[in-house]
Amino acid sequence: MFGKSKLVFIKTGAAGSIYGYKNKYLELASKIQNERGYAVVVSANPVGSPLNLQEELEKVSTYLIDVKEIILIGISRGGLLVLQQGYLNTKVSRILAINPPLAINKTKKGLINFSGAKVQVVFGQSDPSVDYSDLIERLEILETDCSSQIISKADHNFKGKLDTFKKLVMQFALEE
Repeated sequence: MFGKSKLVFIKTGAAGSIYGYKNKYLELASKIQNERGYAVVVSANPVGSPLNLQEELEKVSTYLIDVKEIILIGISRGGLLVLQQGYLNTKVSRILAINPPLAINKTKKGLINFSGAKVQVVFGQSDPSVDYSDLIERLEILETDCSSQIISKADHNFKGKLDTFKKLVMQFALEE
């Protein structure tokens, strides 16, 4: 968890643990921390848990008082959460949402109110929400750099594409 003035906060999908498939989240956290010295928190998403990102970030900030910038990364249900509630914390500079199940009205509100620098929404080509990817691009009233990307031959869980998933997260977390 300890690191410099940047925090990478990873919110897993529904029923997701801090480990992820083949310990992918812990591996990513370790690599990000080792390469840049950023603080990294992986937040599980137990079934039936309340979805209150601001509360989670406030709890983390009691331990990381020097954090000046937060990079949010959400996967599936976690992706939906970071899109809808990321704007509530002014320290959030960038959001990466991977395969979020789009609830377009709440998502649109979150994106319109986000004042950070960048939002990237990524879908696997075979993800059920991929058909809505162009809606992200059509939100012209955004002041934020907002884009969507489709990963060829990837499904909702990036089955068989774990390296692609890891590379995607690392590139986003470490870009300046």
